[in-house]
Amino acid sequence: MSRDRASQRGQSIVEFTLVLPVMLILLLGIVDLARIYTTMLSVESAAREAADYGTTLGAGKWQSPTPADLTVAEMERRACVASSNLTDYVPAAGGACSNPSFSYCIRTSMGGPCGALDPSAHCEDPLRAPPCIVTVTLHYDFHLLAPLNFQFMGVEYGIPSTISFDRDSSFAMTDIDLAPGAP
Repeated sequence: MSRDRASQRGQSIVEFTLVLPVMLILLLGIVDLARIYTTMLSVESAAREAADYGTTLGAGKWQSPTPADLTVAEMERRACVASSNLTDYVPAAGGACSNPSFSYCIRTSMGGPCGALDPSAHCEDPLRAPPCIVTVTLHYDFHLLAPLNFQFMGVEYGIPSTISFDRDSSFAMTDIDLAPGAP
């Protein structure tokens, strides 16, 4: 009877040893998916913070007393501060950052091309209809805990060790309190 019980105990150890690596890989995969999701939300929130600053007080941020270069620099600084808690965050000089990388563009109409601030578009006019739209894009490189990839004959198979993604946010430059007929 004791011999039978000892062989069952040995069988359980062998089964556990075979299942443990699979369970650990699944656990690491679940943790990485959760990290990716929360990181994407944080990067999107940072893009929203920067775009919101570019449109707070509407077109006033782009008028001549506040040069556009200062507005763009503050937008980038705010995006970097908002994303500074991320694990792969890389700071750069002057309050900027290189991961995530920052870019912005301005649309003069809904669905129009996105480009640099065009002085002839008169985006600085608080009563411009339709208002110009500021779009901030952050590009982020995320490093996985468990890449689960391998190379065979020069070809990489599996999940990569780094995932890159872009998150953007757009806000219209409107001055609600300066609208015609406002009290």
